Amino acid sequence: MSRRRSSLLACCLAVAMALGACTSADEGSPVPQKGQEHQPKIVLKPADATEKVSPVDPVEVRVSDGALDSVTVTNPDGKEIKGSLSEDKTTWRSAEPLGYDKKYTIKAAASGKGGKSTSEASFTTVAPDQTVFPSFFPPPGKPATVGIGQPVAVIFDKAPADRAAAERALKVTATPAQEGGWYWWDDRTLHYRPKSYWKPGTKVTVDASIYGVNLGGGMYGETDRSLKLTIGPAKIATIDDKAHKMVVTVNGKAVQTFPVSMGRPGSTTGKDGKKISFVTPSGTYVAQEKYKVKRMNSSSYGLPSNASLGYDEKIPLAVRISNSGIFVHSAPWSVADQGHRNVSHGCINLSPTAGKWFYEHFGYGDVVTIKGTGTRLDPTDGFGDWNIPWATWLEGSALN
Repeated sequence: MSRRRSSLLACCLAVAMALGACTSADEGSPVPQKGQEHQPKIVLKPADATEKVSPVDPVEVRVSDGALDSVTVTNPDGKEIKGSLSEDKTTWRSAEPLGYDKKYTIKAAASGKGGKSTSEASFTTVAPDQTVFPSFFPPPGKPATVGIGQPVAVIFDKAPADRAAAERALKVTATPAQEGGWYWWDDRTLHYRPKSYWKPGTKVTVDASIYGVNLGGGMYGETDRSLKLTIGPAKIATIDDKAHKMVVTVNGKAVQTFPVSMGRPGSTTGKDGKKISFVTPSGTYVAQEKYKVKRMNSSSYGLPSNASLGYDEKIPLAVRISNSGIFVHSAPWSVADQGHRNVSHGCINLSPTAGKWFYEHFGYGDVVTIKGTGTRLDPTDGFGDWNIPWATWLEGSALN
């Protein structure tokens, strides 16, 4: 190497060392100097000035390049909304629903190697034109135990514009599990039943989680509600018109046989000119309610009480099985006919002793099946749900 070239190389090395740039190939990139780290970045959801936020959508605060030191979400009254912070302190999420038509403020602070950051935002929740309230039948807690035939009814106080959204907000949990489905009875009411009768001992929970749900047409769910039921023994009363008798089974075992008298043959014309048949329809009924004494008046279905076949009487030990006025009840006036002929206006007549037993043992959800008469029960009469074929039932869902 020439003396001149050697001197030039030495000079270059000296300059490089003076600038601190002499590094080996495996030392990597230069270490950032103090103050060069990124400040924490806070992201708020909903963002500032967002409108029409669903009250059930969670408020969320996230941070990168740091950890959250504090998060507050307050309503117009200054009350803080409950929330939870992740273990790594990078995410906060609200833990309770918000109110309708309210303004909320989010304030968050975070810190990291790059320093501290703060962020603030305000948003407003949706203002419903109308709210929709769900009721149940059977009512919650009355009774807690029902029969194997009891459908569950959800009745909205207003007809939801979006039936599918309303139905999606409903959930039935059965233990043990059974196949079941919803059927829209009318524009405000839908029923749920299993494919076959409930299994005795089943625990049923119905959740109507409709708060915050957009039900269409400016409607939103007013509140969440739930119903808990236990299914009792399998009680079925089967009435054969030809034999004029009722056979009662409990969990498949025959426990009682009673003579009966049902609706007399023929019909009459009501006050409005409409034909009134007295024949008790065949089909599967479900007990709905019962009375120690029930006043019954034929004018309720168009036959004046002062007509030749009319009546206005206080009837003892009456169990309703249809909305149209069919009851199973004690009938001491027809004991001689029971087991032989039909003489009632459509009800199932029992002797006082049999009527007392039936009244004491049958209630909500227990099944009465009538066969052999000349007419069929309208499936929409009371809880005639079991008279609808399963394939047809499934078609009654708004989700199918």
